[in-house]
Amino acid sequence: MGNTVESLKGLYVALGGTASDVADITLIPDMINAIATQVTAALAAKAELPAVTASDNGKVLKVAAGKWAVGTDETTTG
Repeated sequence: MGNTVESLKGLYVALGGTASDVADITLIPDMINAIATQVTAALAAKAELPAVTASDNGKVLKVAAGKWAVGTDETTTG
């Protein structure tokens, strides 16, 4: 867990915090899980492309008004 704690402290500093803010902080597993959940949610919210599954095979996306939308062109390239 030491590497995880140090990585989280490094991330805090990289995001603009100061090392002295987190120098004496002890993280317990529940805290690490909560942070991981928040980071995962934040990354998912910023995903550039929507998540897909096998049921999306053959579908086409296009950009409309700056967002991904279902396309109508069923042409695919091999």
